[in-house]
Parts: sequence; C-alpha cells; structure tokens
Amino acid sequence: MKSPKVVCLGVHLLDVLVQPSREPKPTVGWEMLDDLRITAAGTAAGPAVDLAKLGAESISIGVLGDDFEGNVVADLMAEHGCDVSRMVRAEGAKTHISLLFIDEDGERNPVMIRPTTAPSLTTDDIDRDAVAAADVLHIGGADQLGDFLGEPLAELIHFAREHDTVVTVDVLGAGTDEMRERLAPALREAQFFFPNEGQVAGMTGTEDPGEGAARLRELLGVETVVGTLGAEGSLIVGADGATPVPAFEIDLVDTTGCGDAYVAGFIIAVANGWDGEAAGWLGAAASGLVATGLGSDSGIVDLPSTLEFMASQAPERIAALARA
Repeated sequence: MKSPKVVCLGVHLLDVLVQPSREPKPTVGWEMLDDLRITAAGTAAGPAVDLAKLGAESISIGVLGDDFEGNVVADLMAEHGCDVSRMVRAEGAKTHISLLFIDEDGERNPVMIRPTTAPSLTTDDIDRDAVAAADVLHIGGADQLGDFLGEPLAELIHFAREHDTVVTVDVLGAGTDEMRERLAPALREAQFFFPNEGQVAGMTGTEDPGEGAARLRELLGVETVVGTLGAEGSLIVGADGATPVPAFEIDLVDTTGCGDAYVAGFIIAVANGWDGEAAGWLGAAASGLVATGLGSDSGIVDLPSTLEFMASQAPERIAALARA
C-alpha cells in the first residue's frame, strides 16, 4: 500500500487521562491510579497521529497557544512523525486542555476542560501548496473553526477538489439544525463526512441512523456520510445505499480517540483506492486497536499489524485486501 500525504486541519489539544484504580479505595485523602497519560488529541491532531503511525505523511495545520501545553502538543505529535511546522502559535494564548477520568467501562466520566483562548484559523494560515499536493485534506472539528467555517472553508474545499485532493470532514460538538446549516456550504464539495450517531440525530431529528445519514447526505450534498455508531460499528451511506460495518471484538480499556482512529484508517484505505465498505473495515480495525489502551494514541503500532488485525475479523473479500 502507498503512503499517502494527508493534511489534517482543525482542532489540536492536550488530553490528560486518568484511570482510577479498580481496587478498594485507600485511606481518605489520596487514591491510587491504574494509569495516567498525556496525549496530543483533538479531531485534527488525533487523526494526524494515527495517520503517521499508519505510514502516511501527516501534516498538521491548526492553532495552539504559545504556552507550555502547546509545546507539549507539538512535541508529542512530532515524536510520532507528524509535520507540525505549519502550526500557528498564538502569542499569549492558552492551549485547550481536557482532563478525562476513564471509568471501568472505558467511558470518560467526568470531563474537565480548560478551553483555548487562541484565535481561529484564517485564510492566511493555510499552506495551499501543501493542500494542493496532498492526497487527502481532513477537516477535523469543522464546527469549531469559528469564522473560518463558512466562505473560507467552502473556498478551501473547492480549491482542494480542483487539485484532486480528497476531502473528509468531521465535527466535534452536539449536532443541531444550526450546525447543519453552517456546514452545508462547505460540505457540498466534500467526499466524506463522519458524524457520530448523536450528531446525525441532532442534525436530522431522526433516531434511526440509516434514515438520518441518508437524510443528512441529501441536506448537505456531501457524497458519502459515514455514521459512527460506537459499539454498533458504523454505517457507510452513499449513492448506492447503506452498508453496515460491525465494530471489532476487543478488550475495551478506553473509548477516547476511537472516532479519530476510525477516520485515519478510513483515509488510508480511500487513498489506496479501496471502496467505502472496505475503508470502513480498516477504520473499524484502527478504532478497535485504539480502544485497547489508554488515550487516543494507544493501540495502533503500524499499518502491517493493523491490516493483520483487520484480516482476523473481516470477511474474506476484505481480508484479501490486507494480504495483497
């Protein structure tokens, strides 16, 4: 498989993940931890790290504060092989930090956030040469781009398509009618949109994921909606209808970053000419691996081992792609 060039544009932040011990609590005043990790995360940084692990040339574009925490995010990404030279460092701004307590079911409860004070991306912050040369442009957290969501993002996606760059988009917040309306101008030229089940429901008013994804595809004009459904897997909805892909059977540790890993695996597959269903299987394999460890950069080691894991649970047509 080829190693694609992927530009990940959007949300970059720092996760601090705490996993309390499952043993009985000791004396009042302190508590043991099973583990604690600090990771680069967010809907652009998370896929960028996973893409680098999967062998892609991963380029990040986004805004970090010029604080210590911003340095940590950039350093962690660089250690994984991401190109962070195009990241904007906002003078005097704080980097977004999330403190996540991971319970015994792998869920984040509670979540504490220090939001960023950095300004939004601007058109001047975009390296258009990198976008034009990329195989894929991933917009991570389009709804969090402030004033850039609108005409600037629509124009950038149009520019990418003019240069034969595949465009993928996801969102971070809860789905609403307002979010859908704000996204519509930009997504008309995007190939793939990755909302989760709750976001689909919030943007369409229907609880049925298949109906909602099909409706969302019509409303937004995007070519393919890939609905991620947590433990139920995913649903790829395109012009030929809906194709379900199950989640992988794993020993769950932490669900943080599973959606970002799915996007990364899907992108690798699409960049190598796989169809939507096959891409969904590689996305599911990457997502499953991440869920076996603490933090969004856990589980995935490299592309060969991820393909091997995919082949272990995928149907023969899909497994054959992994062996090719």
